[in-house]
Amino acid sequence: MAAPKRKICVRCQKSKTLDFFAVSPSPAFMDKRIDVCCECVDRHLERNGWDWDLMDKYCQYADIPFEPKIFTQYVDTSDHGEVWKSYAEFYLSQKDIYGEFGWKDYYEAYLELKEKGLVNSVCPLLSEEDLKELRQKWGNNYSEEALNYLENLYRGLTMTQNINGALSTDQAFKLCKLSYLIDENIRNGLDVDKPLASYEKLVKVGNFTPANAKDAGDFESIGELAHWLEKKGWKNRFYDDATRDVVDETMKNIQAYNRHLYTDESGIGEEITARIQSLKTANDLENRYNIADLTGAEADSYADAGFDWEDMNEEEDFEVELEGEMV
Repeated sequence: MAAPKRKICVRCQKSKTLDFFAVSPSPAFMDKRIDVCCECVDRHLERNGWDWDLMDKYCQYADIPFEPKIFTQYVDTSDHGEVWKSYAEFYLSQKDIYGEFGWKDYYEAYLELKEKGLVNSVCPLLSEEDLKELRQKWGNNYSEEALNYLENLYRGLTMTQNINGALSTDQAFKLCKLSYLIDENIRNGLDVDKPLASYEKLVKVGNFTPANAKDAGDFESIGELAHWLEKKGWKNRFYDDATRDVVDETMKNIQAYNRHLYTDESGIGEEITARIQSLKTANDLENRYNIADLTGAEADSYADAGFDWEDMNEEEDFEVELEGEMV
């Protein structure tokens, strides 16, 4: 008789028969069993307080779904040391229900529930906290069914009506309560005229009308539109030098005219350059001699420069020739 097949656990490094390892549909394991024994997995989970995040990582490793509700049931009912093995065997024995779903399929479903705000409804340890929160929001005199009705109606109002500010929020709360009261009276065969009249009046006061309705997919601002476009991968090229409307065409015409006026017009460029050079030369001369800053004596000295007044004072004979005669 052939000896049973064995496998070495990567955590405890002990050789054990395949029965000590959980079955996995992952193609990463050739023998369809993960390489960590069930005892090591349970010991690790117990040491960490049966942490959901750690259990989720083991489920991802084995490619089986992670459902907190099922996991919690096995933690409460199974012997420690059998939790992980029982959990894995449960999913493999329910192929007719769960099909070929793996960890990724359930994780994507979880993300969808999270986006819709419905995670608490499928998590047993969170449902009690969720119910407590609803009672604080709506009051303690409502049943669980009534709380679900009120909360769903209020979410519908916030998604389809423009509810802004404390006043409109309070009106929406009262409208939901009146709606539930009307339904209760109808089921119990009681009078609905008074609550119905109050309901209709509150609808008008709060302007909960089709004219004030909004589509859940509508954009309320340019910021929301830009955010949605960026999520879709759109990137705004703020300026691509493309002519798209009459404004772009006008701007291009103005630019072309200015370029022609100051660059292409014959003579104007040279005249401007010459004028600038003249102003610069005059300014340099003024700074060089700085005549305006000279005192009176300095100005006279500057005016006498280059003249020999002694030569000019010497007497000279002048001869005037008049009609051929010397005077």
